[in-house]
Amino acid sequence: MKERVEESVPGTGIVEAKSLRKVYDSGKVKVDALKGVSLLVKEGEMVAVMGPSGCGKTTLLNCLSGLDDLTDGQVLIRGRLLTDMTDRERTRYRAEKIGFIFQAYNLLPVLTAVENVELPLLLSGTASCEARKKALESLKAVSLEEWKDHKPSELSG
Repeated sequence: MKERVEESVPGTGIVEAKSLRKVYDSGKVKVDALKGVSLLVKEGEMVAVMGPSGCGKTTLLNCLSGLDDLTDGQVLIRGRLLTDMTDRERTRYRAEKIGFIFQAYNLLPVLTAVENVELPLLLSGTASCEARKKALESLKAVSLEEWKDHKPSELSG
């Protein structure tokens, strides 16, 4: 049975975060990584999360994508609560609907930049020629097209 990822109503939020709170509790120390964060991302918007080291950028992205659980608050994806999605649905959402450039890279060292970008597309069933086209477009969008044939070890920061 193939699951369906809902399309949103035009003009509404693709991703909506309401009063997000994330506390890391080691037993000895509690760290408030997110305190009351809210945002709305609409169809067609591109969002950059910026701030100083340790301000919660990675935590926010992990919570918005369902990689981390929230202490409090809600994340809605196309109007549906992230907490109502199964693990499989959250995985599919991450694979098909959002893109990450991870802080720790997570690139395969034996593949070129373009091959690393096109791999998730191929794994999701995109035809090879279409995956290559989309991968090249993505690299161009972030001004990396000239580095398409370089391996991760040949790319800087």
